[in-house]
Amino acid sequence: MTSVQTQYIKLDKQWKLHGFDAKEQIPDDIHEPGFDEAEWLETQVPGDVHSTLLAHGVIEDPYYSTNDQACRWIERKIWVYRLKFDLQDEGEDAAVVLKFDGLDTLAEVFVNGESVAASDNMFVPVHADLTGKLKKRGNVAVIRFDSAVAYAAEQDVSRFWSKVNYERIWLRKCACHFSWDWGPRVVTAGIWRDAWLQIVGKARIDHAFMKTLSLGPDGAEVEVELEVSTFGEERPLSAEIGLKGKSQTTRHETRVEEGRAAIRFTVSDPELWWTFDHGDPFLYELTVRLKADGELIDTKVEEVGIRTIEVITQSESGSPRFTFRLNGRDVYAKGANWIPAHHSVGAITDERYADLISLSREANMNMLRVWGGGIYEKAAFYKECSRQGVLVWQDFMFSCSELPDYDPAFMANVRTEIIVNTKALRNYPCIAIWAGNNESQAIHSEKMYGRSDYRFYGEKIFHELIPELLKELDPTRLYWPSSPWGGNDPNSFTEGDTHNWAVWAGDVYPRRYGEQPRMDVSPYGISYRRYAEDTSKFSSEFGIHGSTVKETLLRNIPGSELYYGSFELDYRNKDYEPEKADITMAGYSGLPSDLDQYIDFSMLCQAEGLKFGVEHFRRRKPENSGALIWQLNDIWPGISWSLIDYYLFPKASYYYARRFYHPILLSFKEESGAISVWVANDSMERYEDTLTVGVRNCFGNGTFERAYSVVVEPNSSMRVTEFSPAEVEWRLGVIDRRSHFMAVRSERADVYDNHFFFAEHKDLRFSPCRLKIEHETRAGSIEITLTTDCFARFVKLECPIDHTMFSDNYFNILPGESKKIVVINRKGTAVTMDNIVIRALNGSKND
Repeated sequence: MTSVQTQYIKLDKQWKLHGFDAKEQIPDDIHEPGFDEAEWLETQVPGDVHSTLLAHGVIEDPYYSTNDQACRWIERKIWVYRLKFDLQDEGEDAAVVLKFDGLDTLAEVFVNGESVAASDNMFVPVHADLTGKLKKRGNVAVIRFDSAVAYAAEQDVSRFWSKVNYERIWLRKCACHFSWDWGPRVVTAGIWRDAWLQIVGKARIDHAFMKTLSLGPDGAEVEVELEVSTFGEERPLSAEIGLKGKSQTTRHETRVEEGRAAIRFTVSDPELWWTFDHGDPFLYELTVRLKADGELIDTKVEEVGIRTIEVITQSESGSPRFTFRLNGRDVYAKGANWIPAHHSVGAITDERYADLISLSREANMNMLRVWGGGIYEKAAFYKECSRQGVLVWQDFMFSCSELPDYDPAFMANVRTEIIVNTKALRNYPCIAIWAGNNESQAIHSEKMYGRSDYRFYGEKIFHELIPELLKELDPTRLYWPSSPWGGNDPNSFTEGDTHNWAVWAGDVYPRRYGEQPRMDVSPYGISYRRYAEDTSKFSSEFGIHGSTVKETLLRNIPGSELYYGSFELDYRNKDYEPEKADITMAGYSGLPSDLDQYIDFSMLCQAEGLKFGVEHFRRRKPENSGALIWQLNDIWPGISWSLIDYYLFPKASYYYARRFYHPILLSFKEESGAISVWVANDSMERYEDTLTVGVRNCFGNGTFERAYSVVVEPNSSMRVTEFSPAEVEWRLGVIDRRSHFMAVRSERADVYDNHFFFAEHKDLRFSPCRLKIEHETRAGSIEITLTTDCFARFVKLECPIDHTMFSDNYFNILPGESKKIVVINRKGTAVTMDNIVIRALNGSKND
């Protein structure tokens, strides 16, 4: 008997969409092949309702001005997708399966008028066995999406607490669709992941999980586990497993029994998967060929990595740590938190994922944290992280709320969600850790103060359900119940990971579990200098607000509202307490007088504050083993904590991150009036260099300079020298702290200089500088050379053309020195000097 090989037919074309106010309005003949679709809209799959309506001009761009408010009607309607399709020759005894990788969110699926499947979870695929139910021609699939908002309004949420919004508690849907403090409310619906028609022979490969069991002198011991679905009469099944590397391919065969198979083998001289900063993120090609009676019936090909990953929670002496260990090597985690790159998650392109992850890597980030209020990201995200050597901290999709863990149906739904998403993601070598939720337990510690009901609704999910499932599904990675987690209070600095919102938000630490929360929203209470009080082991979330670039504001704010203090500018800022921006600027940069100054000052505050924090964390290694900034990217063209804005324009903080995340970091520490110079070495090589430490005034005249020979061991931090408060005055010559600064520079061209200012920016007495600009245009790039007559502070280069990048930006230039900048466009778009504006924060008004 000849077996049919499984076919995977993507259903991505010819879908139509229409909205209704009630189910009763949906025509009875909608399931008939001859139904009149004249008033229906062509729609993209994957996609969603909002992006479809925008493409057809039914709505204006929700991200422009206040258009999101004009689009609120969309969330209250019922939306129907419709597709006519034919059935290809499926072969004798073949099964036919309709699969949707993701339906957002409450949906019922009909085929030829029959209800065949339903969805109540955006994160769970939907399958329907259509064997024997299809015609050769003229089949009709209809998916009805009910209003998630209408459903939420009927649920009892009286016993819970929730940040931002209570509608989302009972819904398994992207939480930030209901708004967050960095994005508007855009409640989507639609087929947000791929749709498939699967023609299956006797069996199909569902999952192939390769895990590294150990690394040793004889090679890497790996195991491949298979899960197989069978259809109809069972026949003897076997699997051929091939693992292809650079110079060798290993092949093994095993029997499949009761839908499962597992085989262990050793890979000699393995090419290991590393983060890009520690080696080559090598990926093997895993091929699984499923056979029935020796005949090929299905094939699965995946990229996999050989590597071990663990989290060390105690040092050899027993003190608390939180250190990622990759292939036996301790790695300092440097990176940022990832939020959805658009509300219309189904319409996000693979190219956008690749661009954002490339930008992360170019900023020396080796870890991204997928935040629990978004989505389990699309495959393109994890593939790019695996290919580019970036670790992923993966939250499960729960954030800042309690959950009905007493409800059997809800718990069954969550159980399925955990199973399918763990199986979908566990093969990616980039995944480093599973975390149960974002901040839910830390917030509970605060909310329980003064409450009579102390119970944490959700505890059964994070402390029973998920860990029990992961023991079986993925024992190769640490499961962490929440982020933050550790110590007496979930957000304790004594152990585990922490979220530091003293800076910017004014939270007061330390605190004990259940204590009354305290806030200090004063200039000092939210100052970035409070990072110096942070003794955490791993800083998984901390951030400072900063404006986006002006070009982004120009594209989204009407011209009449494009000024500092306007309603539209304030609308771009979704922070619940936007006055903190003024408090921060008043304390450091001074308050701005116009829009341009606001952009500069808020960017400066964000960049300098994050620099201060990361330098502090990295100096403390190995006591501190990671710094993940909130946040990497934006969901819309707004003003937020992001380093990279919606259009992928890097903010000042991004270019700062390139420097303070560099493997070799030179920094200054001020404590009780004493100034010390430090080197952090994240590389696995000994760092030998000669550092020059000096003090100058704004005109370039020096009062002190000395060279220091340094040797810093791999993966360590070291103090080079220290000056007492008295020495700062008599030895360094700093009498007027407002007009002097310290500098440290390396003899090596690949190590960034650093500067230390003795006063806040608003108090600095730096004279206006004049920049001299020279350039040379080359094929595909421009090389710019900058010099200055006086100290040039916060020199920035701006270009309104998308994907234009500078080799460095938002930097200082010392008189007598030159700075070379290379300008490229990542997509090859032509850029000339006419498109580039260059100026310093203290630039002459005549420039």
